[in-house]
Order: sequence, then C-alpha cells, then structure tokens
Amino acid sequence: MGEIVWLCRYPVKSLRGEELSSAVLDGDGLAGDRRRALVDTATGLVASAKDPRKWRSLMGMSARCEGDGIAVTMPDGTVVRDGDPDVDDHLSRAAGRPVRLTSERPAGAALERLTPEGEPGAGTLTRGALRAAGSFVDFGAVHLVTTATLDALGADRRRFRPNVVLRMRDDTPFAENAWPGRVLATGTAAIRVVAPTPRCAVPTLAQGDDLPADPRVLRAAAAANRIPVFDLGTLTCVGAYGAVARPGTLRVGDRVVMRDEG
Repeated sequence: MGEIVWLCRYPVKSLRGEELSSAVLDGDGLAGDRRRALVDTATGLVASAKDPRKWRSLMGMSARCEGDGIAVTMPDGTVVRDGDPDVDDHLSRAAGRPVRLTSERPAGAALERLTPEGEPGAGTLTRGALRAAGSFVDFGAVHLVTTATLDALGADRRRFRPNVVLRMRDDTPFAENAWPGRVLATGTAAIRVVAPTPRCAVPTLAQGDDLPADPRVLRAAAAANRIPVFDLGTLTCVGAYGAVARPGTLRVGDRVVMRDEG
C-alpha cells in the first residue's frame, strides 16, 4: 500500500517539466510527457542531457503543456511556443547548437549517452535507439521512485526526473529493486513495473537556478544501490521503469496497491 505524493511530466525531452495535481495515463505514459524533443540539425540525433558535454544547457529551459501545444520558458524568462515562427531560433541560442523542435520521431531516432563516473565504461560515449513507441522516452513509459529512496540519498524529488513519487508503507530505501513483474494500481489506472532505472549523468546537473549541480548524489546512489540489470552488468539504479497496464487518471493523494501481475 502507498500513496502518490508528486506527479510531473516533461513535455520536451531533457527540459525541466511541470508539476501536476493530476495526470491522464494513456497508452504511452503520462499524457503530454516527452511527446516532443529537440533534434540536432547537424547530426539528426535527438538532443539529450545524457550527453552533458553537449546538452547540459537544455536543463536551463522548462516546458509546460498548453492545450495541444507547449510553452518553453528560456533561461532569461522569455516564453516561446511551439507555433511561433522563430521558436527554433530561440531554442538554438539557448541550447548553444542548431536544433529544431519536433513532435515526430525521426526515422531511427537515436541519442548519445555519456557513461557516468563509477559505471562500467565510464567516460564512454555510446549511441542508442529510443525504444519506447509514441514518445521520446528512452525505455520505460513511466518513471517511478519512492520518498524512502529519495530521503536515503538526500535528494530533491526533481533530481532524478520521476513522473510519479510514491510514499509506500514499506519505507525501505530502494524497495523499487523488487518491483519488476508487479503492478501498481490506483482506482482507475495501473502501471506494470518492468525494470530498475539505471542512472545516467543527468541527476548531477543543475536544473534551473534553484537546483544546483550535485555530483555527490550519483556517488551516493552508487555506494548504496548497484544491482544487475538485464545483460548490462551491475549498475547504479534509482527508481523503476513502468509500462501502462491500464489507462486512467493519476492524482496526488491517490492510494496505490501493489499486486502481482496477472
């Protein structure tokens, strides 16, 4: 048993998101979550702060949904919208590289990821495809984390960019490790947990003016929770990835029940 205490969606991949009191869970995750991304016009790759050497500046921008569109707040406070004729110019200046905003996944959509310090192959830049259909998420449609895990790391709830923060009756840190294969259900919606969430460098980056860079947090996670993930080896994990088992509506304050799949 537990409770949803925080919801957030990220309308543009690698930009800061918007906190919500309720969210529609559709077949691809939270409605509006990472349904858009910036594409590097020079390489055709999806821009991602997982390569912070190129893209840490993306975290200085925030996005929110406005009806069927989005609004992006730039580091200087300027607000641009996806329908503005000069939106890509504004975004390119803020990103420091030529980019275009898109809601359509390019054929063979891929991004680059820098393996963080302390992980196998640290410092290696790898290129990988986006696996989830219908959005620009890397793997799982929904990212879950518990308050117990965040508290154990002394981490702000925004640091690891979850969609759903849960306060569970079992307040053991990193309890999410044991969730794959189980289902979290509310009155109207359900999420099937598919895997622990391996961590990239993004949580160490500054996220706007009020959440400064914190290289300590990933070292703390590595010291506390390294576990085997598929055939990828033993990795630092915080939280869990989920897939949509039953669309519905999630609300802050909703009670959640953990049950076995099936």
